[in-house]
Amino acid sequence: MIDYTPWNEKDYHQIFIHEAKELIEIFRNEIVELHHYGSTSVKDLPGNKTIDILPIVKTLSHVSLYTDKMEAIGYKEVDANNFTHDNCRLFVAKKNQLTFYVMMIERTNFDAITRRLAFRDYLREHKFERLAYAKFKMKRAVQYRNDFNTYKMAKNDYISKLEEKALRWYNTK
Repeated sequence: MIDYTPWNEKDYHQIFIHEAKELIEIFRNEIVELHHYGSTSVKDLPGNKTIDILPIVKTLSHVSLYTDKMEAIGYKEVDANNFTHDNCRLFVAKKNQLTFYVMMIERTNFDAITRRLAFRDYLREHKFERLAYAKFKMKRAVQYRNDFNTYKMAKNDYISKLEEKALRWYNTK
């Protein structure tokens, strides 16, 4: 079942900060930037109890050195190809009724980084688009309540179009 929580019911930013501190503790100098992205990073956007974290790392191949430490704090590495076509390492954890996705991308992968940050920043800055996206998500969540794959496909189509606008905007600011 698809379940969204209004943004103001949880302090997603504080949850992100707590988790980010744990990641910094593990990876130390390997992380060069750390971002909260996805629906829970945008005020007033309903989130499905998922915190998306984007650590930008110096070298993606070095991430393997930290897998045991990630497992020790509840993360499991999953096949990123099921989620994205970007070259990345993806870890997932379920903690306190939330799901955390940590998508590690190498700092030289500008396209993958820019797409995520442009989308987030565009929604933060454009209230009309943010509200329209929220309405779309909620309508599809009800429509496809018990069919997550169809919901995801419908959402991905919408996101692709919105992402194009976001990239044009991001590249001209």
